[in-house]
Parts: sequence; C-alpha cells; structure tokens
Amino acid sequence: MEPEALAGLKERAYHAYERGRARRAAWAASPTLAVALVAALMSDRPLTTAVIGAALYVTAALLSWRGRQLGRGVLPGVAAGLVPFAVAHAARVHGHLCTPEGCVSICVPACLAGGVAAGALLSRALRRSERLGASWASACGVAALTGALGCACVGFGGVLALAAGLLAGTAPLALRPARGGA
Repeated sequence: MEPEALAGLKERAYHAYERGRARRAAWAASPTLAVALVAALMSDRPLTTAVIGAALYVTAALLSWRGRQLGRGVLPGVAAGLVPFAVAHAARVHGHLCTPEGCVSICVPACLAGGVAAGALLSRALRRSERLGASWASACGVAALTGALGCACVGFGGVLALAAGLLAGTAPLALRPARGGA
C-alpha cells in the first residue's frame, strides 16, 4: 500500500474513532438533560435554567469525551449536585422560617447546606482518586452546575452559597496525604 493511501486510511480511522467517542460522550451526558428539564418545569426563571442546563450538558459531554479522571468525575458530580438541587427546591416550596423575632428566607442557607452535603459526598467518592486535582475539578464543576439548577431560583446569592458549601464540604480532601509515586 502506498504511503499516501496508508496515511489517508489512518486519518479516516482516527476521525471515525473520535466520532464514536463523541457520540458515546453525548449519550453519557444525556441524563443531565433530564435534570435540566425537571428544573425548567419547576423554575420561574426559564432563561437562567436553560443556560445552566445547556452548560451542564456541554460540560458533562466534554468531560466524558475527554475521559480518564475528568470523565470519572461526571457521574459523582451529577449525583452530588442533586442534593443542593433538591434542597433548594424544597426550601423554595416552604419559603420562609418564621420565629418570634421575624421571618427569614431559608433558600440561601439551604443552598449552603446542600453544597456542604454535596461536597462531603464528593470527598467520600474522590478520596482514592489517583489524580485528585482533575477528579475534584471535574466533579465539583458538574456538581455546581447541577446544584445551580436549583439554587439559581434565589439568584446569584444562592449559587454563591452553593459554591461556598462545595468548597467547605470538599476541604477534607486537601488534608488527605499525598499519594506516593509519580
């Protein structure tokens, strides 16, 4: 076989391989569309929900396509992100906590608590990760986007509370002893 023909065959095979990986990644990220649809049905901010839902799907698909530690963080990230998502929607239904001193909104504290719980779940899921930085970034990014579908209902403050909670919840990972080898 001539070198040009062989090079063309290799290039076609590589492109077919990458198309297959992209299709698999798009399929693997499809559950995030269901979460975004549920959020859209429950939200009073459809544009914000659509933007966050699209960002979640694209992020999950790209991380799944990339694979390895980045891809392994997607599923734990979505699972952990469902905690603040659900807690924020539950808080939105109840709205306020009234005491003799007055009433306060429970949405932002709920987003913070949901973020801490999600971070704790991620700490447990990622504790044995070989490349902790990549796994943490992937899982936290996906968890933040998933949780933001619920916490965005109270605005930017809810999303900031979620992010602070995630960071606080994953803080034990920073205390983990470094793994040996390189």
